[in-house]
Amino acid sequence: MPDYLARLQEEMRRPPLHRWLGPEAVRADGSEVEVRLPFRPEFAGGVEPVFVHGGIIATLCDLTGHAAAACAVGRSVPTVTLGVDYLRPAPGVDLRAVGSLRRLGRSLARVDVEIFAADKLVALSRTTFAIPEERP
Repeated sequence: MPDYLARLQEEMRRPPLHRWLGPEAVRADGSEVEVRLPFRPEFAGGVEPVFVHGGIIATLCDLTGHAAAACAVGRSVPTVTLGVDYLRPAPGVDLRAVGSLRRLGRSLARVDVEIFAADKLVALSRTTFAIPEERP
C-alpha cells in the first residue's frame, strides 16, 4: 500500500517555491490531501484589516491540487487548468487547504480544492492535471 502521507510530505518539500511558502503536509490518502499554510506578513494583500493576497491563495490551490493528483498517480503531474473562485477575503491567519481527487483518467486528473481561514470557506478551486505517459 502506498504511503500517501510520505508522498505528500515530499511534494511539500521538493519545489524551491515551497521552501519559501512553507506549506505543511497534514494528511493524505489515495483521494484527498490536506495542507496547512502558516500565515506570514509577506502573504498580505492588504492591511487594515490584514488579508491574504489572492495570488497566495491561488498558489495554495495549485500546489494542493497537484499534491492530491501526484499522490494518486505516484509521480509529478503538470497543471493544465486552474480556476479559483474567491468567496470572501481571507483574514491574515493560517490557511487550510483540502484537495479532493474527483476524477482520475488515463491522461487527466481533476481535483477540487477548498481553502479555509479560521474554519470559514474562503475559496474554491477546480484544477486539471495532465498525466504524462511514463517513459522507460
